[in-house]
Amino acid sequence: MVLGLAVLGFAGTGCQGTIDHLKANFAAKQGNDFYKAQDFQKAVEWYRYSLYLNPELPIAYHNAGLAFMGLYKPGSKHPKDIYFSQQAIDNLVRYLSYQPDDDEAKNQLLTVFLQGERYDDAAKFFEAEMKERAGDPAVAARLAQILGMIYAKKGDFESSLEWYKKRAEIEKDNPEALYTIGVLCWDKVYHAGITMELEQRKQMVEMGLDYLQRAADLRENYFEATSYINLMYREKAKVAQLGGSMDDFQKYIQEADKFMKLSLEQRKKAMAKKG
Repeated sequence: MVLGLAVLGFAGTGCQGTIDHLKANFAAKQGNDFYKAQDFQKAVEWYRYSLYLNPELPIAYHNAGLAFMGLYKPGSKHPKDIYFSQQAIDNLVRYLSYQPDDDEAKNQLLTVFLQGERYDDAAKFFEAEMKERAGDPAVAARLAQILGMIYAKKGDFESSLEWYKKRAEIEKDNPEALYTIGVLCWDKVYHAGITMELEQRKQMVEMGLDYLQRAADLRENYFEATSYINLMYREKAKVAQLGGSMDDFQKYIQEADKFMKLSLEQRKKAMAKKG
């Protein structure tokens, strides 16, 4: 979303400075018009001209960042797209130096980081945010969730788990915080398969089941959590099979089937409640 233009103060700028600031405002407005028409290249040109005239116009940095996002093809490694991605990041970071509390702009920056698979840069930015804002529990929980997600996408399970646990410690009564850890454990066990040592798989399965069950206990008809309990019991059955215990294998498969049925029932109830 392109923001409107801020009212400029001209005190002490002199006549030429005032004229340049007025021209900068006009140029940024032209950029907005081209952005709305999805002509992102021309929008960028006007925003750059605006910043040439007034390098201290925060909104032009923000909107230039969005225009570069429009030019960028997510996931592309072409030099042109790498350039667009970097320009989007640079402009959004510069905007945030003026408006550090703009969470929407931070979400836009996060999107660029993730689209370009710039996970280390994303982690660095949001870890710095965490250091500055850790005293606010709500903000800290949100940042921990973001960092957990960044590391999960990077494939760094241990760091992801660490941040998701920090979120769960802050939001002790939030079932989604517990659910996220359970899903992360299942994903690790499921995709690692036999490449993970048997004892480590057992521990991961038990950890995941614990978090998922706690999540299910906190929310009525939490069918998503119950569904993953079903899936985790199937992983537990695989572990039992690999350990040579077919009796346990059958027992855990029966447990999985029970939770699968429960999940479907809970989903029907939840959907009916929504109307």
